[in-house]
Amino acid sequence: MKITYLAHSSFLIECGDTRIAFDPWLKGAVYYNQWHLWPLPMDDIETIALDAILISHGHEDHMHIPTLKTINKSAQVFFPFQWRAGVKPFLKKLGFTEITEAVSFKNYYINDVRITYLGYSLESVIVVEYDGQVLVNINDALNSNHENATNFLLKEIKKRWKNIDYLLSGWSGASYFPNQIKYPGKNDVEVGRLREQYFANNFFRFTNYIQPKYAVPFAPGFILLSEELKWINHVKFPREKADQYYSDHFKNTGNTQFIISYPGDIMESGKHLKRSLLHGLNEKEQYELAYKLYSKEYEKTKTAELINNNELKELITQLHRWINFNKILYHEIVLKDAIFSIKLTDTTNTTFLNIERTAEKKFKIIESEKPLSDRRLTIHTAGKKLLYALGKVWGGDVLTIGYGIEVFVDKESTLEKNLDIVCMRLITRYPIARKDLYRYPYRVLKYYTTNPRITNLWLKQKIKLRPYVNRYPYNERDHWLTYNKCDLCAVCKMPEINIGAYK
Repeated sequence: MKITYLAHSSFLIECGDTRIAFDPWLKGAVYYNQWHLWPLPMDDIETIALDAILISHGHEDHMHIPTLKTINKSAQVFFPFQWRAGVKPFLKKLGFTEITEAVSFKNYYINDVRITYLGYSLESVIVVEYDGQVLVNINDALNSNHENATNFLLKEIKKRWKNIDYLLSGWSGASYFPNQIKYPGKNDVEVGRLREQYFANNFFRFTNYIQPKYAVPFAPGFILLSEELKWINHVKFPREKADQYYSDHFKNTGNTQFIISYPGDIMESGKHLKRSLLHGLNEKEQYELAYKLYSKEYEKTKTAELINNNELKELITQLHRWINFNKILYHEIVLKDAIFSIKLTDTTNTTFLNIERTAEKKFKIIESEKPLSDRRLTIHTAGKKLLYALGKVWGGDVLTIGYGIEVFVDKESTLEKNLDIVCMRLITRYPIARKDLYRYPYRVLKYYTTNPRITNLWLKQKIKLRPYVNRYPYNERDHWLTYNKCDLCAVCKMPEINIGAYK
């Protein structure tokens, strides 16, 4: 088994004459041009005749349309079977003819390579077996999922595959939370570093449990260019310190070797061929090179186009539609506190869109020069960006994963009730699972019967806890903004360290 790291979350796996690629994003930007690919790939996937493409989930940086368009259409595409329909016809429109929606825990074959998907909700772990070797790619399916689901999947992996050669895992978090939540007294950089340590610590916990021969934490393969977001690039926990952190804070660590790879590097039989010149540069030098390469794109971030009056009217219309559609997600106990303001950052005059409820329990939107005095929070975003996001089924990713917003909170009670989640979900467009339950009953039944235990966990989170938004152990988050470092490390079950010592 020969493994070439391509870029971001994408690897080329060569098993004899069979060539397989994971999650190809190898050109262009994603999330409304907010994420730019870094480090850049050395290898051009257009020149590689692939037998299969393994897609872990549908996020734009894993299922990247411009990259997929360049790949030979004879490749068989695998995507995790979900209760939602639509992926298969979409891939057919791109020109692919062999498309498999992989059911969890079922074995599939490409020549003499065995492939197994382990799905949770809309994400998945992928296992590839060839010639006695086992590769487990958890990408970013486990890093921030709640503990019950993570532990279930880890146990299933260890039970089914006793000896694992390679463990691949994403290394970094990607979400507006907690970096884009502004709260009095919060140190954004310190909290950002702790959050990145949390993701790294989870990776080490998975590694310690699974005990692979080789653990490959792949780079956070994107860079943010706008001036107000560039600091997020520099709070990542250093992969080069994986050995040190692992030996310092975990037991039974002798069985695993860490491979720190950059695009172009090759791994085979435990040997690491370092093709990338980035190995010779420190973090500061790497980012200096990245900012130089993306200098034109950086300049564009300084001159955002303003939203015009017609677009603003359309935005208010769409917001009204989707907020009142999305309210079915939450219990009335939750909705009564969803009083908030949106400050548009791309208007000539100060413009707020104030969201409140009517006596008929519907949401109304009022354009104003001032925010609501009794608001629970204020969301800052560009009107054009929000309008774009509302025009797409998965448009909410532009604001959340893409760091397209800032949320300003003054009261701890707002955080305790997780109202940032509620207000963000109300103004973003995503598929609603309950709607799909009625629209695709046979798919939902198949999904449930083939994966009942993990589906029960998901149902408990989505339905039974509807009046209690994201309560522990289901990703309770207010402690990231209000706890001190010591208490935060304790509740997140990670060691309190001097992060500077690992730089």
